[in-house]
Amino acid sequence: MTYSFGPKLNGQAGTQVSHGSVQPNMYQHGNLQGNRVQMQPPMQPNSQKPSKKQKRKGGAWRVVFILAIVVLACALGGLGWLLFTYWNGQNEYTKLSDENFTINDSSGVTTLGSFDVDWDALRAINPDVVGWVYVPGTNISYPICWRKNDDKYYLKHNFGQNSVGDFGAEYGCIMLAGVNSPDWTDQVNVIYGHHMANGTMFATLGDFAWSDELFNQLRTFYVLTPEGNFRTTSFAVDKVPGSSTDIVIPDFDSMQDFHDYVQKRIDTSTVNPDPPAPPVDDIKQVFAFSTCSYPDVNYRIVTFCSVDEFLPAGSTVSQGNSLVDQGDIESVEGAIAERLL
Repeated sequence: MTYSFGPKLNGQAGTQVSHGSVQPNMYQHGNLQGNRVQMQPPMQPNSQKPSKKQKRKGGAWRVVFILAIVVLACALGGLGWLLFTYWNGQNEYTKLSDENFTINDSSGVTTLGSFDVDWDALRAINPDVVGWVYVPGTNISYPICWRKNDDKYYLKHNFGQNSVGDFGAEYGCIMLAGVNSPDWTDQVNVIYGHHMANGTMFATLGDFAWSDELFNQLRTFYVLTPEGNFRTTSFAVDKVPGSSTDIVIPDFDSMQDFHDYVQKRIDTSTVNPDPPAPPVDDIKQVFAFSTCSYPDVNYRIVTFCSVDEFLPAGSTVSQGNSLVDQGDIESVEGAIAERLL
């Protein structure tokens, strides 16, 4: 049986199907025989050249991309340099502490005689060294430098007298105020230190102003000097303008003026010491530790400490909180001379 389907072409039947077999009519190059059908040529890709406007647009994006890569590389390089200067700055002081500062407290009790500072080694590195500050419970353990009437040099120069310039983390060096005496005989001795963003140098002291709890946990400050070692206790924290002129006053004309100074520091303190500050009449010498306030960088946070004990170099007997100045020494020498007549 034979089936046919499709239209008839020139009177002939379309494709013949017989017993499941398909017998197509004759084809020639895509045209059906007897009825030529024109085949469409294949689509060709668009070969139209981009316009000048498209070229300019593509070039602009390429420039923006290159600039973005350059900016990113510079930012990463700057961040890397900043992190390196932080690491390098603190690493120098950590090395100085490890090599030149020791605490011999094998008995479990720390006394002024427990500390040992290699002053000769430190002077060989920097002859401006006049002391060492150590605060238990913090990372504060640094040498102290001094230059007469100069409070700027060690803002940007570390203990090795190197500087990173205007870029990077400038540690500088802990320094005694230039108007103070380097032998630590003034009534008020002011020590400056940077407030570093990574929590080093005097950053912990910058946080005292906002926390009674932190302040009361860390009240013992040691100042070690070639002349002897001081143990001090903090009694007040003041936030003062950086331009203030009533903080750095080494000596006063009378003890009453000195006591008025101390009382003002207590009255304006931002913290409540526990136990409270001693009576002002019992305070004979003050150490003030100053650092920047953040975010109010035009202000300073100053921690005031009273001297509780002083151990002269080479002695095993401490002198309590008495301040021995040049005038006292001359008076004693005069009294001895009179007795020898």
